[in-house]
Amino acid sequence: MDNSLGIALIIAAVGMSLLFLSLAFFYGLLSFLTATVKDKPQSPAQQAAGREQGKAAEGRGEEKEPRHRAAAVAIALARAEAEAGYSLAATPAMDGPPGDQPVSPWWSLHHQRQMSLEPSAWRRR
Repeated sequence: MDNSLGIALIIAAVGMSLLFLSLAFFYGLLSFLTATVKDKPQSPAQQAAGREQGKAAEGRGEEKEPRHRAAAVAIALARAEAEAGYSLAATPAMDGPPGDQPVSPWWSLHHQRQMSLEPSAWRRR
């Protein structure tokens, strides 16, 4: 027991070396897997056929990029909220009498949890 500092340093060195060796092993494994699973390059004939299919899809009105689809979904949601008469993301204003404006479910859940009589687990300690 007179050389406990030396034993602790040896244990720390062995542990750190095992850690870094395992990290290097997993990095190599991931690099190997990504190198072997890459998409194969297409032949010129396959590339031309893919371009023709893309042009035909554009001619039919199909969108090529997912960003356009996401924008279309966002516009549809905004129109649905406008037709409903209120925004789901907005919090109710406090300047009018209560009950004039619709309350979102998230807002009511938050206030219901605040008003509950049972304290949360971290407050009971």
